[in-house]
Amino acid sequence: MNTKADNTIIAFLLAFQDLKTALGEQEKQNLKEVAKQLDTQPKAWEDYIKGRLLEIITPNPDLNQSYQLYKSQLDNLEEIPDELLPSEAEISRLNTLEKTLINRGFKPQNEATGYESQINNVVVIVGSSSQPEETVKQATFLEKLKQFLSQSNQSN
Repeated sequence: MNTKADNTIIAFLLAFQDLKTALGEQEKQNLKEVAKQLDTQPKAWEDYIKGRLLEIITPNPDLNQSYQLYKSQLDNLEEIPDELLPSEAEISRLNTLEKTLINRGFKPQNEATGYESQINNVVVIVGSSSQPEETVKQATFLEKLKQFLSQSNQSN
């Protein structure tokens, strides 16, 4: 099965992984807030969370440029093959990189089953991390997705 959904969050993760400079403290704080909202209220994506994420992307010229490139490539795709999405094993591996996540608060009730849930879980882990720039680089599914996008765009 293949998936077609809102590409904003995937384009953000791809662009964030490419970012050469660290996010500022306010950007990190905003990303933590986005991650928290995605974890607790994923249905608020369209109404609230998407706008908050775009508030992180837009003022950062490097992040915004990369984001726009990936977003347009993703929007040109019919769908993303499921094998390019993060597996439960990869999400678990990312989660164990940041041990402090496990010790705080309650365990998220969302299991990584559906497309949005899998991607949201990655953003929750990355955004909640003390070093989000390093954590996002560990998301190997993003590299596979970048390769797929470059091949897809060459064939168009």
